[in-house]
Amino acid sequence: MRRGRDGEEIVLHQARAGEFFAEASIDSARYHCDAVAMEKTNVLKVSAASLTDLIKADPDFARQWVSLLARQLRTVRSRVERLSLKSAKERIRHLLISDGLGPHCEVKINGTLKDLARDLGLNHETLYRTLATMERAGQIERRRGALRLVR
Repeated sequence: MRRGRDGEEIVLHQARAGEFFAEASIDSARYHCDAVAMEKTNVLKVSAASLTDLIKADPDFARQWVSLLARQLRTVRSRVERLSLKSAKERIRHLLISDGLGPHCEVKINGTLKDLARDLGLNHETLYRTLATMERAGQIERRRGALRLVR
């Protein structure tokens, strides 16, 4: 995360178990973000020099690394697109359609609904209200730890 002009938190990436973060700093003398653990966490630190050496020495690892970065870039682009949408309903539908799995575009909610609200760039009251409205209208279903489209 980093701080916006008014001191607000801007979450740029939420790393999950087994994921990398701060990889954009590999060729930077100073990184512009802070990492904040939201729960008890173990972190493996890899120096930029070690990672660069591995990329040079192991073509298979280099291809895997490029693939990982490409997936992360697609995720970030999708998030930017979602955050440009005006309404909470549009953002929720975009999340389900772009990130959801299966015929009902099911998205597992990692963390709390407050965490989801922050990821969607909404305050939690707006998210709660919009989810309830969409559920009453038969547009979505909320199941244990997941959201899905009703088609």
